[in-house]
Amino acid sequence: MAGATLLRTRRRNGSLVRSHAKFVSVDHRFLVVTSANFSTSAEQHNVELGLVIDDAVVAQGIEGQMAEFENHLYEVVRRS
Repeated sequence: MAGATLLRTRRRNGSLVRSHAKFVSVDHRFLVVTSANFSTSAEQHNVELGLVIDDAVVAQGIEGQMAEFENHLYEVVRRS
């Protein structure tokens, strides 16, 4: 996906930091916030809840907070 940054959790004390939270920000305007794993298995076998928020101020605020966490909890796998 052009313009996407893929992150994974860092290791702390030899173990990966656990994070079940998922969100996608699109065009700094839309947020998709969900408990769902982005996998075929999860889509076919789990009942999950998610929502779409259409609010540029909220989206950009969440992006800013996640950017602050990025260096502490996550490491970049790929930027495109």
